[in-house]
Amino acid sequence: MDMMAGMAKTGLKPYFAVYSTFLQRAFDQAFQEVALQGHPVKLCLDRAGCVGGDGAVHQGFCDISLLAVLPQAALVAPIDESSLRECMLFMNDYDEGLSAVRYPRDNVSMLAEERFGPAPPFRLGEARPLIQHENPSVAVLAYGTSAIHAIEAADELSEQYRTEVYDARFAKPVDISLLRRLIQSGTPIITVEDHGLAGGFGSQVIEACNREGLDASKIIRLGMPERWILQGSRDEQLAEIGIDSMGIQRAIRHAVDQYSSKAAAAADTQVKMDTNTPV
Repeated sequence: MDMMAGMAKTGLKPYFAVYSTFLQRAFDQAFQEVALQGHPVKLCLDRAGCVGGDGAVHQGFCDISLLAVLPQAALVAPIDESSLRECMLFMNDYDEGLSAVRYPRDNVSMLAEERFGPAPPFRLGEARPLIQHENPSVAVLAYGTSAIHAIEAADELSEQYRTEVYDARFAKPVDISLLRRLIQSGTPIITVEDHGLAGGFGSQVIEACNREGLDASKIIRLGMPERWILQGSRDEQLAEIGIDSMGIQRAIRHAVDQYSSKAAAAADTQVKMDTNTPV
């Protein structure tokens, strides 16, 4: 990390490939030598999230929470190969500070590219809509490859719920315009990430809403819980923590049932109050 900072100081644009779990050992240098000096070092974080057989020692569960505290840091994640290319191009042009892209130890899915076409360019703090509806039942904001599972979940439940799916793209800065629109329309929001819930993408969403004075009460966060995820295949681990397609389906049902019930109860209470109001 120190060497990357020195190269950046000379005008180069260095890319540093490192396992997400080993980034923690270089956090001091990322803070002091890179971010504090304003150097545009680009981090490529491999093995982000659940890593299957490598076990807990290699789980990349804290890179967002570590890097999000650094001013001017830009944190991105791809959902497939064309998306990764656009991530790298964005980072190449981002000179305001440190940037980082995270990606898992997994096979590349072709689902998004076959269905929606090649990924468009990344624009700072903008999510990419994948599935949209005129009057959505719920919106899923998925960071990184979790968007693939969100698409599958939305497809499975398409006859029951109008589920919007967004490729969040940025954990910092998050798409506050999208959040404002969804919250003002009363749409429940589910955030999904292959990262720890503490300080992760969902936490960045909640904090952004707090800064903007937005009501975050209808936001449900899915991610890695605050416990160690031990041995198993990556698919088994994603299922265990509820961020595979089935887990997202359960969250969609819960969000719609919970908030539609609250809305109905509130409307019923209002009707009773109106009925009992003296003329």
